[in-house]
Amino acid sequence: MEIIDEKCLYLSFNPDSSLICIGTNKGFRVFTSYPFKCVGKRDINGGIGIIEILNNTNIFALVGTEQNLKFGPNKVILWDEFNQKVANQLIVSNNVKNIKIKRTKIFIIEENNILVFTLGNYEKIDSLKTFTNKNGIFGISLNPKLNIISYSSPDIGKIIIKDYDNKIEGNFTTNEINAHKNEIIALVMNYDGTLIASASEKGTIIKIFRTKDGSLLQELRRGTEPAEIYSIAFDFKSKYIACSSNKGTVHIFKIKNDEIEKNEIKNQKSFLGNVVSFLGFQNEYLNSEWSFAQYRLPIKEKNIVSFSHEYDDIIFVISLNGKYYQGKFDTKNQGEIQTCFEGEIWNMEVEKKK
Repeated sequence: MEIIDEKCLYLSFNPDSSLICIGTNKGFRVFTSYPFKCVGKRDINGGIGIIEILNNTNIFALVGTEQNLKFGPNKVILWDEFNQKVANQLIVSNNVKNIKIKRTKIFIIEENNILVFTLGNYEKIDSLKTFTNKNGIFGISLNPKLNIISYSSPDIGKIIIKDYDNKIEGNFTTNEINAHKNEIIALVMNYDGTLIASASEKGTIIKIFRTKDGSLLQELRRGTEPAEIYSIAFDFKSKYIACSSNKGTVHIFKIKNDEIEKNEIKNQKSFLGNVVSFLGFQNEYLNSEWSFAQYRLPIKEKNIVSFSHEYDDIIFVISLNGKYYQGKFDTKNQGEIQTCFEGEIWNMEVEKKK
């Protein structure tokens, strides 16, 4: 049996989820998500701890590991894969926890700070204080034309939303949400930046807010027992939201449409909910909105989830142990998600271009 000495260190999707980028202790690999195939591999001595791709281009933002003498953990490398060379680099004071790259901006997330640079002349235009952020949580609109971000405020449980495309009296527009009582450990925005979803360290509830006014749209119950949230993802039409955790199950919820009355929400609710209300008291468990579809995985390793941009009923899951799952769910009926394809990144060679 072949022994694999390469390990996954970081996983990310590009904005339309057509590509999966994987940083390893040897370098990085790139796969298409549908169909699942390896389209690129680059060995970089010392490995890559963070990798993000600029839309569907050949430009990658890379952060090295402690063992990488050339690409260190406090350097953001702009890598031109077409020419196989470093296009530019940004060196910061502290180790980088996350990066996001857009057409005009690059966001560098440190443990207590977010640095914002313009892409091109690499001028720093902003510095944002955050809550202690060891996991580099950061929300951003995936629409390439928008630069709306969200991050955890220095005050516990609060989210700040900032729009770098709009100014009022010379300042970028900002909004604040009192989201949770505990530390926020997961944060994501929908494609157009109109909705934001978050979860606290407790991991039982996911909240969805409107970014325009910070109002609460929905509370979604992942479960009743505490869990570590691994990943949250909106689909590209803001019809669904998925959540994975260390419990090994991916939950999919339906997002409330503002035009639909509350009594028409399709998420599962306890059959006792109406009885409890009639009796004159509320119970957070009985009145929560539950997932309408569940994907029970054979793994519990950290993973990320995303929806297909092309097909409304397809979800992708890829884990740090190199496993890839493609699931199909029924958009009209509740139930279990079925695996329609399963793969492993180590078993796939780079597909040669014809």
